[in-house]
Amino acid sequence: MDEFLFAPVLGGLWTHSEVVRDVFDIDDLLDAHEILEVREENRRRAEEAARLRERGMM
Repeated sequence: MDEFLFAPVLGGLWTHSEVVRDVFDIDDLLDAHEILEVREENRRRAEEAARLRERGMM
């Protein structure tokens, strides 16, 4: 399985059948990766903020 191609499936943005049927093009794939990166950064920032709140630093 190609990790780059199937990352939007694993990230819950697309379904396997959509990838297999070529529903999306390369621009869609790049956009999906950008969305996944933003999600991960938001998750990381939320975790950091929670840690700071626990320490009374926020």
